[in-house]
Amino acid sequence: MKRHQKRTTLVLAAAGCAAALALPAAAEYASWAQVTQSRPIYAPINDPQQQCWAERVTDTDVMRLDQAPIGVRGKVIERPGGNDLVAVPHEREVQRCGTVDTTRMQLQGYEVRYLYDGREYTTRLPYDPGTRLRVNVNVAPENR
Repeated sequence: MKRHQKRTTLVLAAAGCAAALALPAAAEYASWAQVTQSRPIYAPINDPQQQCWAERVTDTDVMRLDQAPIGVRGKVIERPGGNDLVAVPHEREVQRCGTVDTTRMQLQGYEVRYLYDGREYTTRLPYDPGTRLRVNVNVAPENR
């Protein structure tokens, strides 16, 4: 091998070692954990709704007796001077509306307990993971 080739090989080998040493000290990978409990979490949500109903109300029309239609029945109110009045009750239907607070329970997520590497962990997820959960594992050297 020529001297020039040996020197190039040595430089490349040294560069490879330096690159290997420059790799990050921590590594992250994904693994699976066993789910031991998954509990849904609900929260009350106020859902106001408008409700309407019909009511029958009695009103009273007051008119002069001499101007009342023939056959009208009502209570005569006598007045001095002969201008007697008649109070005629009549029923009518009125629509009433009001706001009614309706509370419903809305799913907020799941409290999940799982085992990984002999340890138990708890987290909150927006979905039910089932019997196992994919977890990210971060491995790093211990700092002393």
